[in-house]
Amino acid sequence: MLIAGFIPESFVDWRGKIVATVFTHGCNFRCPFCHNHALVVGKPAKIYSSEEIITKIKELEGWIDGVCITGGEPTVHRDIVKFIEKVSKFMPVKLDTNGSNPETLAAILPLVDYVAMDIKAPPSRYTEIAGVPVNTRNIEKSIKIIKEQAKDYEFRTTFVPTLSREDIREIARWIAPARRYVIQQFSTGGGTLDSTFQSLSPHAPATLNSACAIASRNVEECIVANL
Repeated sequence: MLIAGFIPESFVDWRGKIVATVFTHGCNFRCPFCHNHALVVGKPAKIYSSEEIITKIKELEGWIDGVCITGGEPTVHRDIVKFIEKVSKFMPVKLDTNGSNPETLAAILPLVDYVAMDIKAPPSRYTEIAGVPVNTRNIEKSIKIIKEQAKDYEFRTTFVPTLSREDIREIARWIAPARRYVIQQFSTGGGTLDSTFQSLSPHAPATLNSACAIASRNVEECIVANL
C-alpha cells in the first residue's frame, strides 16, 4: 500500500471530530477538478510504511477521535483491508472512497464507523466528470452496499461549475433514499488536476443552498459544505 501523506490532527476530515488523516497515493479516476491531484499523478515525495503510520496513530490515542483514510482512492490498494483491520482494533475509522470497487468496499464496511462516498455526477455524465470511462453499475452497487451495510455514511458531490442543479436533482434521485447527502463547494485553492478548471468560478452560495433544497426531497438530510 502506498501511503503518501499523514496529518496527525485534522478538524475537517470527519465532521465534528478531531482525526488523524492518512493519504494513500494513486487513483483510478482523473477528475479534472481534483484538489488532491498530487496524490493521483506523479511520484510521491515520500512513502510511509503501514507500520510507521500505525505507530504514529497509536501515539495519538487519547487525543484524537479517530482516523480518516482518504486519497487518492484507498480501495485501489490490495492490502487496504488488512491495514484498516489493524487500525480499527484501537481507533474508530472513516473511509473516503469513489465507490468504484464495490467488492473491496464490502470487505471494509464491517471495519469502519463511517464512510463518505463521492458521487461525481448523474449516471449519464459520470465518465465526463470523472475523466475516465466509469462502469456506473459498480457505482450503483457501492451505493446499495453502503445504504444496507454501513454503520453511518454520507454521499457527497463537489458542485463543480460544470454541474447544474438539475444534475444534483438526478443524483439525489439516484441515491434515494439516502441518510445523508453533502454538497461541497468547488475550490481552486489547492490547484486542480486540469489547469483549465483554475479559471472557473464556483457556484454562488445561494445556488448550493437551492440545490440542497432540491436534493432534500429525496434524502433524509442534505448539508452544504465548504462555503
